[in-house]
Amino acid sequence: MKLNFEEKCLFASQMAMILNAGFDMQQGVEMIQQESENSHLKEVLKEVIENFKEDSRLSQAVMKTEAFDGYMVHLLEVGEMSGHLDDVMLSLANYYGRMKDMSDQLQQALTYPIVLLMMMFVVIGVIVFKVLPIFQNVLKSLGSHLSPYAYTFMKVGQIASVIGFVVLTVVLIGVLAFYIYSKMTRTNLLTVFIYKTPFMRSLSYALSHAQMTYALSMFMSSGYEFEEAVENAIPLVEEKALKVNLQKAYQDMRAGDMFIDSVSKHRIYQGMKLNMLQVGVKTGQVEQVLKQLSATYQDEVSESITRFLNIIEPAIITFLSVIVGMILLSVMLPIVSVLSSL
Repeated sequence: MKLNFEEKCLFASQMAMILNAGFDMQQGVEMIQQESENSHLKEVLKEVIENFKEDSRLSQAVMKTEAFDGYMVHLLEVGEMSGHLDDVMLSLANYYGRMKDMSDQLQQALTYPIVLLMMMFVVIGVIVFKVLPIFQNVLKSLGSHLSPYAYTFMKVGQIASVIGFVVLTVVLIGVLAFYIYSKMTRTNLLTVFIYKTPFMRSLSYALSHAQMTYALSMFMSSGYEFEEAVENAIPLVEEKALKVNLQKAYQDMRAGDMFIDSVSKHRIYQGMKLNMLQVGVKTGQVEQVLKQLSATYQDEVSESITRFLNIIEPAIITFLSVIVGMILLSVMLPIVSVLSSL
């Protein structure tokens, strides 16, 4: 079973401290496994220790457990190749710490709207299939004629209530599908939300950009040439469009183009970020600029999720209020029309 963000953050942060203290990787994993109070993490690390007997590389020992995500495995490979495994562990701790905070924020913010949607699904369902038919029969039994205005509004209200019920059904099925998918694939709900939701494409692009940019910074700080750094960063990219652009940039670099020209041509970096990178290349501080850009992309992801959460709750409440208001008016106006004709 895969580790969650909190468990991966705990493992990475403790490994960073242990490696900085001069212990080797296997000793570090053994120390964390012995001291951990988390039974799930303890069991996974026990398997990692067993895997060390077959392969001394931490990345391979971690990968064989299938409890860690691809990003950690790839970045550990980067750390092993570059000789900066302690820095990679610290970066992973910060990354998973941010992801945990965003995941908690997302779950807390969506709990109330989802409960509200479920309640309104039941209420509108009762109104559509129980209350409105009874109300229509009562009006017919009174034998009174409705004004054209009241009759039209009643029909509009009925149609709106049916549409609202259908929309709520689709939304709840979508939410349930996301939840089931995350459980079946053992993927965190935030990861599913970012990478599988169509309107979150810009968010997934920014997150992949952050991961790729940090990997490039690690390779550059270890003395890799631009072409080698880009080649090794390609497997880290999950977002398809960015991966394709990075592959094209790599091919151009192999053909003799400069790094800046290639990433600019394929719009991997644009605007102020591209200007910062150009300055970094000219001043010989490209790895520092890349780390700064990686942090900037992660900040953009956090801000985007916060903006989405600030919008989604009032949007849901507004939608439900409009549907309920139209239903009430479609009921009240015919009543007023009937009473006025008595």
